[in-house]
This record gives sequence, structure tokens and C-alpha cells, in this order.
Amino acid sequence: MDKSNKELLKKAVDYLKSLHFDVENIMVTGSIALDEQGILPAGRKAHDVDFIIKMDDTTWKYLKLWEAINAVENDKLMFSSSKYENTVFLKHDDVMLNIWKYNQFSDWSDIKDADTGVYVATVNHIIIAKKMYGRDKDFKDINEIVKNLL
Repeated sequence: MDKSNKELLKKAVDYLKSLHFDVENIMVTGSIALDEQGILPAGRKAHDVDFIIKMDDTTWKYLKLWEAINAVENDKLMFSSSKYENTVFLKHDDVMLNIWKYNQFSDWSDIKDADTGVYVATVNHIIIAKKMYGRDKDFKDINEIVKNLL
């Protein structure tokens, strides 16, 4: 894994642990997960860390409140869109965290990051999520992921 991505992941996980999340309930996804598995598209660096976390509804509500209280100027557009209602955006120091609440109907990985102990999303999980988002960037990413697998 790229050294800067590894450091980004460690900072983000340390922050989540400081919020009392157990690593057993955390799964990293997105670019960091692809890098962990050696299939991040060429020249790509993570600019944020994407997580899926197992938590109860009360914890989710607290995270949404924490997000609103700590809103970053550039991210205010995100909060006004219903597209992002199932995502929490947190910034800690220089690390941006995008957090989704675990859905019991989605898969959970068996792959663990050796350094942090968090789970790493499978390629299949990432492709399904990118299809659901359906942005041009996501379809380009899917194409690159498939190329890297072949």
C-alpha cells in the first residue's frame, strides 16, 4: 500500500478509536481499500478515507449532529442534498472521513488491515457501491478496477 495512503488510514482509524469505535465494527472502503488490495487505478492517491461502520441508530444520530456542528466551509453543499443523507462527513486535522452506517443487507469483508485491524471492503462491495452512485468518476473507476484485475 502507498505510504501516504497508509498514514491517512492510520490517522483516520486513530480518530475513530478516539470516538470509541471498536475496530471490529469498522470497514474501510473506496480508494484505500483498493490500494490495500493492490488494484488502485494508476496514479491515484486517496484524498479522503471512506468507512462503513456498524453502529446503532443513536450513535448514527450523534455522528450526524457532530457533522453539522463541525461543518467545513467547502462541504456545506453536501449537507443540503438528500443524496448525502446516509453519509457523515467529518474532518479531523487534515483528514476527511466519509462514513456510512452499515446496512445488514450488504456484505461484510473477512479481509483485515494488518496495521490498523479494521476490515477492508472487497472489490465486489466497492464495485456495487460505485454502480449505485453512478457518477462518471465511478464508472471510470470500475473500468480501471476491472482492467487491473485482468
